[in-house]
Amino acid sequence: MVIIVIVVFVAAIAGGFLEIPGPGAASGPAAGPGGAQPTGPGAFTGQGADVGPEAASGPGAGTGPGAASGYPVLFPISDTTPLSDQEVADILFMREEEQMAHDLYSRWAGVYPLPIFSNIRDSETVHIYEVQLLMDRYDIPSDRIGNASARFYNPVIQSWYEAFSSQGDASQTGALEAGAAIEQEDIADLDAAIDHTSRLDILQVWNNLRQGSVNHESAFLQALGK
Repeated sequence: MVIIVIVVFVAAIAGGFLEIPGPGAASGPAAGPGGAQPTGPGAFTGQGADVGPEAASGPGAGTGPGAASGYPVLFPISDTTPLSDQEVADILFMREEEQMAHDLYSRWAGVYPLPIFSNIRDSETVHIYEVQLLMDRYDIPSDRIGNASARFYNPVIQSWYEAFSSQGDASQTGALEAGAAIEQEDIADLDAAIDHTSRLDILQVWNNLRQGSVNHESAFLQALGK
């Protein structure tokens, strides 16, 4: 009887009716052709699959912490003294300036076919988050932060928004030129903000935003053939 069972078992293997799992073979509901499939939060497949919130790629996508790889983590607080009035003013101004850029690029992404507007808009989303990290860390209220639909709190930002939106709405070339001008203004404002602080976490954010603006300006100028 034992001999008969062994013969039947060997014949089943030889005929392909019974598979013997090897080392590392996947099993269970997640297993599929070619092995186990990734499951759970954050799982992704496919060559070049993007990871991280608001991941962006292509012309105009920003670089540095947070760009196309997720949001950054702030450096530890290096100075425990209260922020100066100028540091608070810079954070509030940059928060609205990044919001203005985001809202304008989002506006033009819905009008013009060039992907540069949606790519840079997504990068600006990360920049907004980075400045918001500073606001949350230093308990700066958000009630002085506006947007395109509710108007901007700072009258300078609001006047810029109105001027740039008129320029960009006129034509695709006008939108590209306005984008380059926005980024040039952003770089100048960030340079001033960098001179106003020595705190490592604030400098981390300002330097990252500045590098992103340099990349964005370059992308807009390239799209304009300059």
